[in-house]
Amino acid sequence: MKPMRVLYLTHYADLYGANRSLLDLVVGLRDAGAVRPFVVSAADGPFVKALQRSAIDHAVVPFASWMHKQIYSGRMHHRLLQRMRFRRAARMRDQLNAEAMRRIAALARDRGTGLVHTNSAVIGIGGQLASGLRVPHVWHIRELPFLHYRFKVDGGVRRYARELRQADALIALSQAVVDDMRQWMPKDDRVHIIPNGIITVGRWKERERTATERWTRITTFNFMLAGYFHGSKGQMEAVRAFAEVHADLPGTGLHLVGDGQVAPVQELVNDLGLEDVVTLHGFVKDIHEVMDQAHALLQCSQHEALGRITLEAMSDGLPVIGHASGATPELVADGSNGLLYRTQGELVEAMHRLVEDRDAAMRMGRAGRERVLDGFTMDRMLESTTGVYRRLLSS
Repeated sequence: MKPMRVLYLTHYADLYGANRSLLDLVVGLRDAGAVRPFVVSAADGPFVKALQRSAIDHAVVPFASWMHKQIYSGRMHHRLLQRMRFRRAARMRDQLNAEAMRRIAALARDRGTGLVHTNSAVIGIGGQLASGLRVPHVWHIRELPFLHYRFKVDGGVRRYARELRQADALIALSQAVVDDMRQWMPKDDRVHIIPNGIITVGRWKERERTATERWTRITTFNFMLAGYFHGSKGQMEAVRAFAEVHADLPGTGLHLVGDGQVAPVQELVNDLGLEDVVTLHGFVKDIHEVMDQAHALLQCSQHEALGRITLEAMSDGLPVIGHASGATPELVADGSNGLLYRTQGELVEAMHRLVEDRDAAMRMGRAGRERVLDGFTMDRMLESTTGVYRRLLSS
């Protein structure tokens, strides 16, 4: 069977969750002979370099996201002026995107594209592009854009609802994403829950030794949190909770991975006198450089659509302490493969529990590994996604 020719759209340049998952998807489908991928990125950067290293056909065509934060301040007349500026910016983005779609369509036609796969809810051009090419549109919804990011949509939320209803297929990372979409569209069979696959079965087996040895090799109990530094991701809450834990249990450490709005977190670490026990690593290419030294993951982000790092930690044998919102409770069974919390006080209690009972922490880590093997392998993600494509192209 000939490979399907699929155009993929992504809106940013970095190698964080959505793009890491997209890279895994296109490389996996290409290597399986199922797809001949062509990836269009809105910007150059680490993701494009990763495509080059993997010999994936790609192009950089600047286009704008259609979801943004709109923050109003001041008196009524100030807010009216701000509203006018937001609307003007939205019109300019639409103009940019109209030209971008012409360029992308030409590139897609040259490659005989048979399907468009849009990699995020914040990309609003996928449906129009697919319609112009007269090919099916698969929209991969990887976030809870309103709950998690508090985004506004250029043209209003009705525009988002209309585009959702017009997509030929929707891939949701989790039931939490499906529930979020239901307020904008009726229940139907176009929605497919396909979680990220974060590891192959072979690689899962290779990590067994590291997953076991950490519990005897490292005496300091190390927590870690990984993700872009932003108010919604919970780094500040993690540092404050850790300060309480460390005061009672000195043999503990905290490792924070990622870039972004780092300065406020570093300032808090300094104010609390935790410079010697809290390490800010910045962005790391290989998360296992830090994960191999950790005993538990903190997932303090609220309203996560899935949480790729949660799954990566589980596959590596780390128990996860996660906020009881979004899709995190779909991954973390409280008391089985991790612990759930809602308040900072509950977070402190959960951290105490793992440090004081390493045997329980180790058992939770093993349960997490089995959970990943059951439902979150690359093999399963590739098979499910290929099935969606084939059903659309054969109908």
